[in-house]
Amino acid sequence: MERFIATSLSLLLLLLSSAAAVEGRMSRVAVFDHHVLIGGDELATACNQVHFRTMCWRLTKLPGVATPRQLLLASIRVASDKAREAKLRVEEYKARTRAAGPMASITDTCRDAYDSVVQSLEETRQLVEANEGTDLDLNVQVSGAVTSADGCSDAFADFPDIQSPFAAMQRNVYRLVDNVLNIAVAVQHAGAHQAKLPVGPHAH
Repeated sequence: MERFIATSLSLLLLLLSSAAAVEGRMSRVAVFDHHVLIGGDELATACNQVHFRTMCWRLTKLPGVATPRQLLLASIRVASDKAREAKLRVEEYKARTRAAGPMASITDTCRDAYDSVVQSLEETRQLVEANEGTDLDLNVQVSGAVTSADGCSDAFADFPDIQSPFAAMQRNVYRLVDNVLNIAVAVQHAGAHQAKLPVGPHAH
């Protein structure tokens, strides 16, 4: 089963990279609520509220993803994996090309940015899985992750004459992390609605 899940995740990561090329970039928000929801309707609602829907829908096909909370954890896991890959790719590029001058500074910034993404998402995952922390705690973590996800692009923007060899990778990581934020928003909204529903029979 673990081998099947690992294989499924690897295939999904390849599909997500393709999906990133056809989806646009939009604004950022981040909040979270600890209510656990069930059912396909909630998954559909979650994916309909993100900016990069194809990526989100592919996540719903992963084994073990049946609730918005599980979808959120899956999105964190996939985004973390891609950020780790991005950091390794930057490090390999710098070593291979012996980057110097502005490019050395840029690659250092990219490496550190992707490392920060991984750290922020790991802390977010721990909070979600432990069902601890307030909305503000998670908001700080995921907002930090999306800011860091754009750090590499910002570094290249400071040197417009230097073309990024990581452009597709930068977009992909950013979009995955952005989806984490918006899935969290969907979980919060659905959780707030669930909390308002009556529990048990009421006397008249």
